[in-house]
Amino acid sequence: MKLLFIQIKGNSVGGIWFVNKEICEELTKRGEQVEVLSIRNNPGKNTIENNLNFKIKTINKTDLWEITHKKDVLKSLKEFKFLRTSYKYIKDNLKLKKDYKKVSLYIKNYNPDYIIASHYQVLDAIPKNYLSKTFYHHHNSLKEALNNKTFKKYLYKFNNKVNFLWLTKKTMEIAKNIGLHNNYFIYNPARFETKERAKVLENKKLIVVTRIENEQKRIDLMLELANLVLKEVADWTFEIYGVGEFTNFGKKILKENPRIKFLGQTNEPKSVLLNASINLNTSLFEGFSMSIIEASECGIPTVSFNFGESVNEQIINSKTGFIVNTKEEFIEKVLYLIKNQEALENMSINAKKYNEQFNIKNIGEKWESMLNKKGDL
Repeated sequence: MKLLFIQIKGNSVGGIWFVNKEICEELTKRGEQVEVLSIRNNPGKNTIENNLNFKIKTINKTDLWEITHKKDVLKSLKEFKFLRTSYKYIKDNLKLKKDYKKVSLYIKNYNPDYIIASHYQVLDAIPKNYLSKTFYHHHNSLKEALNNKTFKKYLYKFNNKVNFLWLTKKTMEIAKNIGLHNNYFIYNPARFETKERAKVLENKKLIVVTRIENEQKRIDLMLELANLVLKEVADWTFEIYGVGEFTNFGKKILKENPRIKFLGQTNEPKSVLLNASINLNTSLFEGFSMSIIEASECGIPTVSFNFGESVNEQIINSKTGFIVNTKEEFIEKVLYLIKNQEALENMSINAKKYNEQFNIKNIGEKWESMLNKKGDL
């Protein structure tokens, strides 16, 4: 079987790339012929590793993906930049159309059995006779994305033409309820496997591996609550791993509390998680939280705000972690696990066991089942 994954940015090493990489490598091991095609690169971004078991190609390695849109032209009317912005809009879109034509030609020459589109924008580049063989793989919260008028327009434009692949059963149900057809769901796989389980009673450490920002991840809120928790216990710490900028509020807490440590980006999430005890999540929304399943893989239970859609499929409340709705409840549940060793140890065992369904081999079987039309997923 020949498979072609298409994404918009080839060297933007983030969540979507890590998911695609794991799936592509697993499908390659299963004997499928897999290629990843990117429309553009972003100069200055991280580069994708070379030692892969599948082929990767980028159509345009020079131009940025970020282009001028109609809304930018309309905004420019108020800023007296209309002519310059309009010229840039025309130029950007002509270049993008050329890239799309190259993508279309690449598809025809490669002639895949199935196409997996990782971004809705690439659907415009797929030849009409390949749309029925296309799975649009949505990597974010559907409810959140529906606030984007352009995205919503694309969903209905390609409804009944492509297959929709969602991250959770709940998201698939939402899709069906808004009138979308040909729906499937498959969970994302963890980036790593380990036979080890963290010594959660000995480690005495709160942890998060995430992006440092506030619109979605609400890092200020996490710092505020972790700071209050640590005031109640003497021998625990909180470690933060990630990339991004803290606000002045965040910097103040980091400066005032030496037991809260920002340790930057890590390329060894398994190692840092195996040395922790409780994972924290304050996200406002998530499509599917990789940080939760990676923590669970190491036997780390998560205390999380209810971020909707996937939360109840990633955390079994009161068994593999806690799902909360208020600040007070968040603090209460973290302190409960800190002060109740039996509960913390049991949750650690449960989280590790529950996470088996996110193993790449199990996820690979789901992909094969979907592609071979062997039945419901």
